[in-house]
Amino acid sequence: MSLSVLLWTALTFLPQGVLYDLEATEVVVKTTDAGERYFSYLITNVGSEIAPAGSYEVFLSVNGRVISLDTKTSALDPGKSLLYTSETKFTPSDKKNKPLKFKLKINTKDANKANNQYLGTVSW
Repeated sequence: MSLSVLLWTALTFLPQGVLYDLEATEVVVKTTDAGERYFSYLITNVGSEIAPAGSYEVFLSVNGRVISLDTKTSALDPGKSLLYTSETKFTPSDKKNKPLKFKLKINTKDANKANNQYLGTVSW
């Protein structure tokens, strides 16, 4: 088989590269007037194409427990971001002043898997 036939076959039948790239950009911990903590987090399409609706899922877990998720996602244009705010609030306790460990994770088949996760710790 000639090289041109192999190249044509590869370009025709193999899946093409994905050009959207979702990044777990930022996690911010906010405090209510009552001293409760809650999370706000941002994902951004840093790629050159639209991330299609339903092509990704977003999860935020705290201390190993998923507290917020989006599995019915909308399309996200290149250079645009989506801001989420968790409804779960954490109240400090005299008995438990352990830090809150969070993980923002995007499940997707985008161009760069290395930026699909954001980890951190918050102390009271």
